[in-house]
Amino acid sequence: MSEQRVIVERTVFIDASPETVFGFLVDPAFMAQWIGSFHTLDAKPGGIFRVEFDSGYIALGTFTEIIPHRRVVFTWGWESGEGSLASLKPGSSVVVIELEEQKAGTLLRLRHSGLPEDQAPCFGEHWSRYLGILAGRFVTREQSVANK
Repeated sequence: MSEQRVIVERTVFIDASPETVFGFLVDPAFMAQWIGSFHTLDAKPGGIFRVEFDSGYIALGTFTEIIPHRRVVFTWGWESGEGSLASLKPGSSVVVIELEEQKAGTLLRLRHSGLPEDQAPCFGEHWSRYLGILAGRFVTREQSVANK
C-alpha cells in the first residue's frame, strides 16, 4: 500500500524588495538568519541544497530552478533523521518559493509537495515559524514602535 503524499502551503508578506528577499533564499550567510545553523548552497539548477538544524537533522536536496528575484525550487529530504522523518529521503519532496513584488514589499508563497501525510502538520508548523522569522528580519523600527 502506498503512502498518501500531501502539500503544505504558506504565504507571508515581507517588508523588503524581492531582490533582498531572494538573497535570503540562496545565500548561506543570509539563510542562517532565519532557518538552520549550517548551510551548503549552490543556487543553480543541479546545485546542492543542504541545511543542518540545531537538532542534528540535515535537510538535503538539489536546486532545480532559480529565477533571480522571482522563484526558487529545490528538492528536500532528510540526510539524517530518526523515526518518521527518516522515511522522507533526499529528493523525495519539492519546495517551491515564489516572490511577488507588492507596493510595499514582497509576497512570498511557499509550496512544499510530496510530504507524507503524517508529517504535513509538523512541516506546516515549522514553515510558518521559519517564514515568520524571515519576515521579522525586515520589520522597520517604526512598525516595531507602533506595535508596542
